[in-house]
Amino acid sequence: MSGLSRITGVIYLVLLSIGLMSENVRNAFAVASLVIFGFLTVGFVLFPKLKAVMPFSLGPLGLLGDKTKTLVAGTEVPPSDFPQHFTCIFQLRAWLLLVTLAILSFAAFCLLVSNIPLSSLIQNHEIAGLYLFTLFTFLALWISTKWYAEQALLARSVVTFGTVTGVNEMSSHRHVRYEFRDAEGGYFGGMERDFLSTHVDNIVFVMYDQSNPDNNSSSRGFMFRSFKVYPLRQAEQEEPGNL
Repeated sequence: MSGLSRITGVIYLVLLSIGLMSENVRNAFAVASLVIFGFLTVGFVLFPKLKAVMPFSLGPLGLLGDKTKTLVAGTEVPPSDFPQHFTCIFQLRAWLLLVTLAILSFAAFCLLVSNIPLSSLIQNHEIAGLYLFTLFTFLALWISTKWYAEQALLARSVVTFGTVTGVNEMSSHRHVRYEFRDAEGGYFGGMERDFLSTHVDNIVFVMYDQSNPDNNSSSRGFMFRSFKVYPLRQAEQEEPGNL
């Protein structure tokens, strides 16, 4: 869970606790719904200038050792001692989930701030209804903050490549460790959940904040973005993917 998600979750718990003590949780849910809608909307509107196609140099791959097969975003690349040029295409996925969640959060906010009584809607199921709505709000807050954080990083990030140094299986999830060098030559890295666990790459794209390289994510750690790699000549002949 990111720092933004934790902070938002703590504030939500405080508001919910105050609402329970005052026997009025309506305002807490209304504020949470508005925050969810705000994060989702800003994620869509504030960062529209991200380029879909970004050419860069990915060599030499011979430094990785004597590997018979090197995978970059699921694409096999022959190792070589000369720079290889590729194009990374950023594509949005799960957009239907994001749009649906935005509509539901806005509708919930309008309902909660209206004068419509809600007690009749949850009559005889007040505790269960409160519990389910609290869980749904927590989930929606996590999704919206995750989307916002990904968009914020992409909006100011520098693209480079990193090498996968390890893969850990944790319960039903897989986590990857990676390292990379920034433009100044410093070594950085990270470990994150693998959202593209259908294949394991030797090389990953890394998006990092140039002013703070510790703020980074690999192409496998984005929940709402997928990345396709093409040889530069092939990509120029294709239409860029959807943002």
